[in-house]
Amino acid sequence: MCGIAGIYDPLRPPRPEQLHCMVSIQQHRGPDGSGEWLNGPVALGMRRLAIIDLAGGDQPIFNEDRTVAVVFNGEIYNYVELRRELARSGHVFQTQSDTEVLVHLYEEMGEAMLPRLNGMFGFAIWDSVKRRVFLARDRMGVKPMYYAQRGSRWYFASELKCLLTQSELRNSLELDEDSLADFLRLSYIPRDRTPYRGVFKLLPGHSLMLEPDHSVNRQWWNLAEEQEPVSGSHQSRREQLAELFTDAVRLRMRSDVPVASFLSGGLDSSLVTIVAQEHSSIPLNTFTLGFEHTEFDETPYARAVAEHANTRHRESLSRPMHALESLPLMLWHMDEPMGDSSIIPNYLITRFASQHVKVCLSGLGGDELFGGYSRYLDPGIGRIRKLFAPLPSTAGALSPLMSRFSYSWSEELRLASGPRHDWRGYLHRLQVFHSKALSDVGFPAQGRTEGLIEQLWNEYPGTDAVSRRQFVDQHTYLPDQILALTDRMSMANALEVRVPFMDYRLVRFSQGLTSLAKQTPHEFKIFLKAALGDKCPPEILTRRKWGFDTPLARWVTRPELFPWIQSLDAGEAVRRGLLRAKGVRTLTRTPEAAHRAARRVWNLLVLDVWLRVHARRNAPTETLAELLEESVCIR
Repeated sequence: MCGIAGIYDPLRPPRPEQLHCMVSIQQHRGPDGSGEWLNGPVALGMRRLAIIDLAGGDQPIFNEDRTVAVVFNGEIYNYVELRRELARSGHVFQTQSDTEVLVHLYEEMGEAMLPRLNGMFGFAIWDSVKRRVFLARDRMGVKPMYYAQRGSRWYFASELKCLLTQSELRNSLELDEDSLADFLRLSYIPRDRTPYRGVFKLLPGHSLMLEPDHSVNRQWWNLAEEQEPVSGSHQSRREQLAELFTDAVRLRMRSDVPVASFLSGGLDSSLVTIVAQEHSSIPLNTFTLGFEHTEFDETPYARAVAEHANTRHRESLSRPMHALESLPLMLWHMDEPMGDSSIIPNYLITRFASQHVKVCLSGLGGDELFGGYSRYLDPGIGRIRKLFAPLPSTAGALSPLMSRFSYSWSEELRLASGPRHDWRGYLHRLQVFHSKALSDVGFPAQGRTEGLIEQLWNEYPGTDAVSRRQFVDQHTYLPDQILALTDRMSMANALEVRVPFMDYRLVRFSQGLTSLAKQTPHEFKIFLKAALGDKCPPEILTRRKWGFDTPLARWVTRPELFPWIQSLDAGEAVRRGLLRAKGVRTLTRTPEAAHRAARRVWNLLVLDVWLRVHARRNAPTETLAELLEESVCIR
């Protein structure tokens, strides 16, 4: 596990100091060592968090004749099996690391190597014979990869801030207002876009080949093609899921340092923890974060699972208002604005765990695969849609007229105008700012969200309603919000997080389940519970679902924070012309108004803080209060 960085330029060979800046700014991702290597048109570097082959895993790693080099962020969980196969083919290994498997597998198969990998990864391979760089990202986007091109020069790295160290790139950067509009809508920037024009994320399941005269961005894994036909009896399918899940956890226990587990007390983390303990010869370390507000405190459930599994359990009490003071630092680590307030408890729990271990398992992804969110259920037909259903053309004509008076009524009429607008119903449940709300606060762009959600909705190859909504989330919310914030907050604390539910075999299996096998209005994760639920204490299966979240409506009205909320009408986003003071004031003028619009207010605060810290070369040391006091007078 580490952070990687590189430059490729066939016309202007990169200089050592340029690479060094990119590597050193992400020291937090790898405090155990670093490597920097230049060879003509390519420069490769990395910071290392030593997990496998502690003595011999430094990078770059080369093949036998040093014609292929790799820098690698992540883990290849099936490296033992691949190594054995490659050794039989005559390859000679110099280390015991999973990284070395990549160079030899590339020698054997070239780009076709990717489907053989079971892991989380972002890597760069330099092929000195063909004079090309090969970048790749794992199937579900657990690990990040950013890139940008300026003329003949390509930059790539695990974190966006690495690219910003390069003056040629930094001096030409412009904010992408559509991306920031998408952030306000969704609380994150989806798919390949970033806050900056001309800087991109390599999409999950994609590779990028860079050659002297051209580049090829290719999708090597497609969720739409992973529809596994349902076969066998209900019992055999349950047994198959149990075997796949157990093997996914077993593979993620491979490590030369102790592997621990996060334990929230929910079903997903409980299953991961219990199965991991079954494959550990010593008591597993488990970590739980408690909340000062009892309705968000899951420690009793986590404690019950820890006692059931006989783990070595540790708890930490969170006082999120204190953690808010570190919001500038968190958003600097995020690189992009992130409106999911769970970045705060994620930062706290990973900081706590990193004091004891280097690797933790997580239950992330279970909801998105097996049906854990109420938003995946069909909300039913609203009264307006029901009234106008026999008159779709009339509903379509009235929709734009009604938008002047009521956004919700306008959307209901648009949905009544025909099934081609069904995707709007799901978008309405996802977004924080809709189009009218963006206009009300004066934002100069509407973003790409609507077109993206419609495209993904229509790309889903089946008809299953729950799976269609999950398909949208698996391309957006899961990689770009949940997995992204987990990677940044954990690596900010030099902690590796492994996610068994993102094993591609489990993803493929879940695609074949129907809505009724996943959830109903009265029960969630039905098939997962049927296959593995008997491993858990009974109360875990029947408890009410809580997210790893924070009480935003309470936060934004607390005396410690509300003065800063009120100051947003004179904040950085207003000064830059991205927001209109009058529109912001409508949301923040009173505690009652802020309470009603808590998620919108929070996104505005995040945008304001991010604009102040996004381009810094060094991590901010100011508290939230100090940062805002620099240029805003408290009312």
